[in-house]
Amino acid sequence: MSVRHRGRLHVVVGFTPMSVEPGLLELEDVQSGRIRLVELTEPDLKVEPGGRAQLRQNEARDEADTL
Repeated sequence: MSVRHRGRLHVVVGFTPMSVEPGLLELEDVQSGRIRLVELTEPDLKVEPGGRAQLRQNEARDEADTL
């Protein structure tokens, strides 16, 4: 699953069990490879539609935006 956090595209690589509070997602930044933990309630967290094909399209769009 891909998500946007603070405007950057990330892939979800892990998460805490639902019984743990606060709930956390482990996200990998698609461009830098940096891993970060983000609370599920973070207001800047947006789910991106689609699967891997959509992720590749988003990556291409992000690269075009930086040119």
